[in-house]
Amino acid sequence: ADVVLVAGGAWSGHLLKALQVTVPVEPVRGQMILYRAAPGDIEHIVLSEGHYLIPRRDGRILVGSTLEYVGFDKSTTAQGRSQLIEFACNLYPFLSDTPIEQQWSGLRPGQSGAIPYICDVPGHAGLFVNTGHFRNGVILGPASAHLVADLILGRNPILDPVAYSLTSDHS
Repeated sequence: ADVVLVAGGAWSGHLLKALQVTVPVEPVRGQMILYRAAPGDIEHIVLSEGHYLIPRRDGRILVGSTLEYVGFDKSTTAQGRSQLIEFACNLYPFLSDTPIEQQWSGLRPGQSGAIPYICDVPGHAGLFVNTGHFRNGVILGPASAHLVADLILGRNPILDPVAYSLTSDHS
């Protein structure tokens, strides 16, 4: 292909190793639980102490998440479950009597700074990366896609891409 975009999340750095390209992204596990509550039990999103609680229209309540540096291990743990239950029940004690429907985990593309990598790969014509968004992938996704599309298509970028390059200090 003339153009390749690596947007592999936590796996991006691993995918590029064969080309001897270093993308300093590492997996960070985040565990979540889902309560089966009634609609209206909780009406607002809560962000506190690095966690969140998100009510859904059907009454389910999403509680997340942990931050664990355990490599590519996506297993769930009793410790993670307990941490999330404690957070949720401290805010809303009624949840201690509410059934938990599901527990799962995902891997975020973590890196040492707060700025993702959205750039071409030096020394590899036509190779681009869009990764390292950590906990903000959903929030930054549309703007990241716009910026990387501008770079790939040779358009005037929506913002200066220098801060998002592999050669920038992301701390």
